[in-house]
Amino acid sequence: MKNIKSLLFLICSIAVILTSCSKDDDAASTASSCVTNTTASGSITVGSETMSGVYLSPCYTGFADMAGQQIFPSDVKSGYTAVVVTGDTAISEELLMYTDTACSTPSTTWKQVRTDFTVGSASGSNYAVTFKDTTVKVKPSTDVAATHFTTFAANNPNITETFTAGTETSVTSSGNTQYNLFLVTSTTVKHGEAHDNTTPSEADSMVMTKACQ
Repeated sequence: MKNIKSLLFLICSIAVILTSCSKDDDAASTASSCVTNTTASGSITVGSETMSGVYLSPCYTGFADMAGQQIFPSDVKSGYTAVVVTGDTAISEELLMYTDTACSTPSTTWKQVRTDFTVGSASGSNYAVTFKDTTVKVKPSTDVAATHFTTFAANNPNITETFTAGTETSVTSSGNTQYNLFLVTSTTVKHGEAHDNTTPSEADSMVMTKACQ
């Protein structure tokens, strides 16, 4: 299994970016019905609630502030965050990025595959969880996005994969255990910032609402 330290750094930094989104009012009032092609399957019990299907945030134009930085190509102007339950012990955490402010023309999809998803003890309405980061799936939809990731890979010798517009590329991650906090209701999901060693103190991501059955 590849040890892609630079990519893992980005994975961790994305959690910081996403948790700041909940404090921004620059988002549409509703989420699109189904903008991810990830197939939902299974369910995960979190306290008295069942997490299943696809959960989407509102369309968020604040992603434009990150355009050209980290995993955000320079053509990004908006996006969704998503959580997709892909099995009884697996989820996909996703960034769905777009080249316009209406979340209609794709730039890039970034999917973090989490396996061995295990629910621990409650902390108020939140629940501590652990999971393993196993794969990151990147699909640039534009030449600008493909060039962005190709340049990033060229500057990181541990990444040997190539990136082409219209093609999803899987990059194997370390499989390290991550700790997080999830808040699940009958229709929504929030989570905190994943850590390597400790559970975060709050679930402060954007609220993602169940959108696809």
